[in-house]
Amino acid sequence: MKELQKITFLFFLLLISCKNDKPDLSFDKEHEKMHQEDEKISEAFTNFENLLNKLYVESEKNPDKVLRKVDSLLLVNKNEKDKYISQIKPNIDHSLHSFKTELFYIIGKYKESINELNTEDDKTGDAAIAYAANYVKLKDFKTAKSFIDSIGNWNGNYYALGNYYESIGDKISALKTYKYNLEEDKSRKHFIYYIWTQKRVEELEKNKPLLNEVFFPTGNPSFEICEICNVDNEKRHKITQLLIKMPENQHWSSTAILESPYDTGKSYYWIRVEVGNKELNYYVDQKTFEIKYFNPKTKTVMTLEHWRKGK
Repeated sequence: MKELQKITFLFFLLLISCKNDKPDLSFDKEHEKMHQEDEKISEAFTNFENLLNKLYVESEKNPDKVLRKVDSLLLVNKNEKDKYISQIKPNIDHSLHSFKTELFYIIGKYKESINELNTEDDKTGDAAIAYAANYVKLKDFKTAKSFIDSIGNWNGNYYALGNYYESIGDKISALKTYKYNLEEDKSRKHFIYYIWTQKRVEELEKNKPLLNEVFFPTGNPSFEICEICNVDNEKRHKITQLLIKMPENQHWSSTAILESPYDTGKSYYWIRVEVGNKELNYYVDQKTFEIKYFNPKTKTVMTLEHWRKGK
């Protein structure tokens, strides 16, 4: 899912970059061709993700059979010659190896899962959590902790640490970690790891049994880390389109979303746009999409009509 989002985002950037005050037909034709190419690449990855979804469902009943299918797909991908699929071969290879890692963990072959993890260079983020999950199952808590410490600033990092403390029987440290995460990460309340953390605190405070494992991060494309994020992305896309059409933003060079309602609890997005050699700030209502000008120095907000009259 993450790789497809990257491809889609790149395609979106190309759409923005094609805006031109003086249309050039040859330029437009060339970029139209680029868009078509990007769409075909995106379609190829979507087809792969659909296949991966089906394999995840099948693995719930027959993980060993799916493991054999994944090995076959890895071989097919290695020899793939298709023009568009060839451009996403590394993404497919990574997803399939990650799936194998997860399947080995599920069926209790922890050493084999670790061997699959070793095929990748990255030992941080989800990979570090997966290593830790395997080593906890192998009762090698020292090595597990070393990978927990190498996760970095990543979704689920504190949740994994709390899981680790539960696994070694340290309820006090687990609760302390979970509560710290809930207090320090309030802007991410809509993420699944925040919700899971809340549930663990409730369970532990009711003296329910401790966990004996660190959660294993899934590569399932259907897994939603943040269920409302798709809604947020749709709104961001619409806002971007509205801002592009504003005459003040004709020489748009970059944009940054400094605040989102889903993080702050406010009713608006704070958008900063770089136009030429200056920065323009806007507040955009998340429901009405009304755009207002914001001056961060004076902390004043005004309607576009009022702002334009005073320019």
